Amino acid sequence: MIECGSNIFKIEPSKITPSKYISFITLRKTGNLLFPCLASSSTFESSWQEIKDLGGISKQLLGDMHFATKHNDRLFSEFGAPTFCSVLEEPDVHRKVENVEAFPFERHEIAPGVIAIPTPGHRPGAVSYLVDVGDSNVLFAGDSIWHDEERWMALSNEKNRSVMKNTLASLRDERFTSIFVNSSVKNPVYSIEFQDNPAKNEFLDGLAEAL
Repeated sequence: MIECGSNIFKIEPSKITPSKYISFITLRKTGNLLFPCLASSSTFESSWQEIKDLGGISKQLLGDMHFATKHNDRLFSEFGAPTFCSVLEEPDVHRKVENVEAFPFERHEIAPGVIAIPTPGHRPGAVSYLVDVGDSNVLFAGDSIWHDEERWMALSNEKNRSVMKNTLASLRDERFTSIFVNSSVKNPVYSIEFQDNPAKNEFLDGLAEAL
């Protein structure tokens, strides 16, 4: 585990290959949150004791079904942390994960200081999570916003391009100081910080223009 921000830790998988991705844990008084990105052949059991030392995990928050694996249930057994996703993603998530709690596909607070924000375009029921972390508001965007080791982009196909543009436009109304994404473990770029709200909006506009 590597501290990568105030009360934010990056967790690397036990088997590091170019096809594996990173996860994040945020430390909060109301319960630590895990933003997992696991693979069927790789987990981070070697970090479990460190996680326990930091207070465990209260919730696993999935951006969409791409983050669902059998390891989510193993984490539930170890930490008692259910897996959360939107109701639109639940059917696909449930194919791999038993302990799932689905929430409405609308902007709402799912825990104190944790807001689920619909961000469709990459997946129909994708959500990002706006989290109060210390003195910062952090957007955990999963893989809806991405860095491919060369540039930042919004992941969407031609069919859903207009949906993603609307998502990016809606994020201009949100206040956050940084974005974290579950990028490849080999990619050193997994977050971006903004000096102010205009800089954040300029970034979002640039993603929309590149679609």
